[in-house]
Amino acid sequence: MVQKVEFSGDHLDMLKELMNIAVGNATASIADLLQTFGKMHIPQITISDMEGLDAHIKESIPESQRCYVTKQLFGGLFGGEFLFVISEESALNLGNYLYAESKPSEGDIYDAVIELTNILSATIISRLTEELHTKVQFFVPSTEVVEGNCLINQEDLLNYHRIIIISTYMEFQTQNIEGKVFILTKDEMIERLKGLIDHKLEELYA
Repeated sequence: MVQKVEFSGDHLDMLKELMNIAVGNATASIADLLQTFGKMHIPQITISDMEGLDAHIKESIPESQRCYVTKQLFGGLFGGEFLFVISEESALNLGNYLYAESKPSEGDIYDAVIELTNILSATIISRLTEELHTKVQFFVPSTEVVEGNCLINQEDLLNYHRIIIISTYMEFQTQNIEGKVFILTKDEMIERLKGLIDHKLEELYA
């Protein structure tokens, strides 16, 4: 039987505060890449089971949308999976903008999406873990084109039990580029994250 890890209001408030800092860093890094102003919305944090995750994603991603989905695992004392979802239209605009091509090739679009994902994951996760005084290792990301909003495969549904969903929304209106970020962590990693936040709270209120 899987033991549920409960987060107190203090734990969630601290995680939200740290994520706001991390997302602010990511916004600045993406603005440098695109040489324009953009914004990322305040992250939403939810503790759920896998059915809740599936419902959350289906509420966030239109069923009719064709999108590029990049997944990147990260591990260490704290670990999980970083998901970046960008619509086909936004991915085309991104490739067009970065490569100055009216019709970027499929390879250019994949490269642009992976480059953007690497910056997002590196800045958000690295800043979050830096604040928690730990380090993580990033694994090679993979990108695929998905029809609709079925982003979670059957294997994940069987292996995950309890999960933290951190989601935010990136928007660069001038270039018509927008995307969604999901950070998923599960089971024993939730317990470790709670411990890291406990140390952070002790550090702040000692």
